[in-house]
Amino acid sequence: MIYPELPLVIFTVLAQTAVGGYIIMASRLSAMGATFKQRRPIVLSMFILWAFMAVGFAASTMHLGSPLRAFNALNRVGHSGLSNEILTGSLFFALGGIYWLSDLFKVVSESILKLARIVVSIAGIIFMAAMVKVYLINTVPVWNSSFTYVEFIGTVLMSGILLAYVLLNLTNSSSRELNVKLAILGVIIIALHLIVTAWQLVDIAEITTSIQTGADHLASYSGSIVTRLTLLVIAAGLWLTSAFKASLTTKLGVLSFIVMFIAEIIGRGVFYGLHFTVGLI
Repeated sequence: MIYPELPLVIFTVLAQTAVGGYIIMASRLSAMGATFKQRRPIVLSMFILWAFMAVGFAASTMHLGSPLRAFNALNRVGHSGLSNEILTGSLFFALGGIYWLSDLFKVVSESILKLARIVVSIAGIIFMAAMVKVYLINTVPVWNSSFTYVEFIGTVLMSGILLAYVLLNLTNSSSRELNVKLAILGVIIIALHLIVTAWQLVDIAEITTSIQTGADHLASYSGSIVTRLTLLVIAAGLWLTSAFKASLTTKLGVLSFIVMFIAEIIGRGVFYGLHFTVGLI
């Protein structure tokens, strides 16, 4: 099925994954207290995070029709959710890039880098808050709900933590203890997300407008919903297994992330597909 708003599907999932991954990796860097040589592989691997952001922003401009319209969208900063999202996302990307280059080439002291990591993490959190607010629209009952927070923050936590887990292991910068902690945390978050998703589906099914019902829309995407939930369970199993199988940690971790990423793309496609208003349009 071709999901509507595919550019926004790509943008939101990639951006949320990048923010979650950055926060975990920045925390690991600050906690390591290692030498520049030991930290360098992690810093280099963070290029993946900025690549995610670059691809995400490129995809989002397709939604606007022309990349130049992104500048026009900044005209209502402080009044428009879209303008705030673009501004905060750009700030996170820019500040993150400046920090990354500074850490990569060691142009400032470690104390300044630690402070920079915190500042960029806060910028990422603000970016995520701005992104959620874009979709809290009174006339769109499926989106105007606390479940939108769960949907978006869930991707930050699940996909973001898993990406960081993979990158840390690819650079031999993790440990068995850290792998187990991250895997258990990730699986718990996935389990909670599945429970809340079941609650969300019941809530959506009960939505009724003058001409549409949530149940009808859910029926159209039932296959995608089941597929996504199944993939999340598989990703959780692979992730947990990878943490306890040292010889397969990296391979299973990468496989788990691929499965997770596909699940989140499908889930976000369903999110946009369930858009309908309370009126006649």
